[in-house]
Amino acid sequence: MNRWPRRITLIFVVFATTVMLATVGLGWFIAPRDELRRTDAIVVVSGGETESRAETGISLWHRGLAPRLVFSGAAADRGTSNARVMQQLAVESGVPPSATIIEEQSSTTKENAEFLKPTFEAQNIRSAILVTSPYHARRVKVTFEDTFGDEISFLTYPATDSRWARRSWWHHPDTIRLTLSEAGKTFYATFLD
Repeated sequence: MNRWPRRITLIFVVFATTVMLATVGLGWFIAPRDELRRTDAIVVVSGGETESRAETGISLWHRGLAPRLVFSGAAADRGTSNARVMQQLAVESGVPPSATIIEEQSSTTKENAEFLKPTFEAQNIRSAILVTSPYHARRVKVTFEDTFGDEISFLTYPATDSRWARRSWWHHPDTIRLTLSEAGKTFYATFLD
């Protein structure tokens, strides 16, 4: 009896299963969501769908998960910074301006962390929830942990994104590109930066 067809079928099944698990797993890997607890601050970094990110951070603040709400990000168009726009949304939703901190100079994830470090030290912030888009969550956490070291503990809580979901990112060419790009940047931030 010829066993080659069975072996080829088995190899194909193992290969297809591996590809499927890697595809699904990549979305879950780059988009972690930690169990929330009260922290010293909620940090919202600007970027894709900044308004959704801001609304998520504001909602967490209203739930009482931190006394301070930090917004970080420069203006993409050299106008009003993303941080200032997010702060205005927070104030309009009832967050007192005194509960907010803004950092308006950063234009990269690394700069978000680096520019916030002196503020965190001055304000004695020892724990924070990081809010960003889901595909960006792992890289934000890795970058902040690398910048701050063991001084501060970080949790991630991704905002919803209208285009991207970890359960279906492979359905559209633009979200495939976004996911693979973010996975590469996360790998770089974790192992090479």
